[in-house]
Amino acid sequence: MKSVKFFASLGVVSGYGHKNVTATSAVNIAGKAWQKAAAEVATKNGGTYVGAVITPARVIYHIDWGCPVGGEIAVAITGECNPEYTKLAAYKAAVLTTLKRAALALGQKTTQLTFQEVEFEYLDFRPKGKK
Repeated sequence: MKSVKFFASLGVVSGYGHKNVTATSAVNIAGKAWQKAAAEVATKNGGTYVGAVITPARVIYHIDWGCPVGGEIAVAITGECNPEYTKLAAYKAAVLTTLKRAALALGQKTTQLTFQEVEFEYLDFRPKGKK
């Protein structure tokens, strides 16, 4: 069935011109911010919770714009809408709001977000009658 997936990148150290110093992993930092934001959005958005896959990344931009040498510590965030449970419009709105909340919690002023139409299959391998 047709659905959408999203991709976003998100820095975990606020500001520009920093030295990429963090006390813990980028995935842990961003994961906590995303989980909190997603729960808040789901509570206020009729139950649309945005699950995500978060992986370590480096965002590279011009050093003259404040990018640390070698790139900024960041994460790549991706997820897909399961249209069996969520309407696409509600999902996209929840993704946008969740990303904004997580970004602000991490002191980020900018990020990027893309949506792409995909073919989606929901696979459930649990025995019948088990949840």
